[in-house]
This record gives sequence, structure tokens and C-alpha cells, in this order.
Amino acid sequence: MIIHSCDVMGVAEGSESSGTENKHKDDNSESKRRKFEQKLGSSIMQSASELAQALGSCEEKKEKRHQEMMELHHRALHSQQTRDQVNHHGITNLVSAVTNLIAVIQSLITSINKDHAGGNDDGDACSS
Repeated sequence: MIIHSCDVMGVAEGSESSGTENKHKDDNSESKRRKFEQKLGSSIMQSASELAQALGSCEEKKEKRHQEMMELHHRALHSQQTRDQVNHHGITNLVSAVTNLIAVIQSLITSINKDHAGGNDDGDACSS
């Protein structure tokens, strides 16, 4: 078997072109990997940003609900205080009315007793 120098050069050139192709494939793979990592990183950042916004919105809504509940509780407390004051005022007025009624009844009883006692004296004086 005789090997010509052309054949050796062709093999060498073929080796070089295979090495260059592999290098281009490696560069392409590296480039694709970098692009993929950039897209992945960008997606992660966007997702994290959306998650942070959602959590912030949730916290704002939670705080708003808390404020509304506190306001509702305050209004309920105020309403209860107002009812208590109205009831207290009503009871005070009722006690005052009963006291006045007792005073009038006692005055009436006293007046009747005086009239009755005086009537007996007048009747006895007239009959004698």
C-alpha cells in the first residue's frame, strides 16, 4: 500500500475541518446555553417580580380589611355606648316619673285624710 502525500494532506485537512466544526458546534452549544440561561434568568426575575407584586397587593388588601374591621368594631362599640346611654336616660326618667307619682299619691292621700278628718269635725259641730 502506497500512501501519497495528497492523501495525508487531505486527511489532515479533514481533521482540521472536523476540529473546526466541533469548535463551532461547541461555540453554538455554548451560545445556545447562554441564551437559554439568560431567558431562564429573565423568566425567573419576571416571576419573582410578579410574585412580589401579588404579595404586596395581598398585604395591602389584608391591611385594608383589617382597617375596615377595626372601623366596624369601633362603630359597633359606639352604637352599644349610645344604646347604653339611651337606656340609662330612659331608666333615670322612669325613676323620676315614679318618684313624682309617689309624691302626688302621697299628697292626694294627705289631702283626703285632711278632708276626711276635717269633715268629721265639721259634721260633729253642725249636729250639736
